[in-house]
Amino acid sequence: MNVKQIAKGLVALGVAMLSGSGAIADDASREAIAERLAPVGSVCLQGQDCGTQAAQAEAETNAESGGGGLDGASLYSSIGCAACHDSGAAGAPGLGDAEAWASRLEQGIEALYQSVYEGKGAMPARGGSSASDEEIQAVVDYMVAEAE
Repeated sequence: MNVKQIAKGLVALGVAMLSGSGAIADDASREAIAERLAPVGSVCLQGQDCGTQAAQAEAETNAESGGGGLDGASLYSSIGCAACHDSGAAGAPGLGDAEAWASRLEQGIEALYQSVYEGKGAMPARGGSSASDEEIQAVVDYMVAEAE
């Protein structure tokens, strides 16, 4: 095959691709692609408002409207505790496993709170989350209640 035949073939292929129905994506496809390529998170630097003010305002509104109680069960799943405590990863005591929790419960609730604040064993401080003290206490209270 010579160079002229290859060049003609490439030109023909290019024309076919540009004139075909698949050459230009419609707006819906472009939006779907953009959504799939969107970042899953963002970086927030100290001193910047990264949505925390809006979350605090919403929490205050919920508290004023009577919905201010923290739900330990929901927080358990949403802040990541379930990832290790449901599977027992790295020796994490399972949710509802009274035997695994017995020695921990003997130390008292304040010691349990403190171990979450500071981290224990393979668990990083605050379980690797950015949960507030109140949220952590609600989750610990929930987990203790499930173990008793």
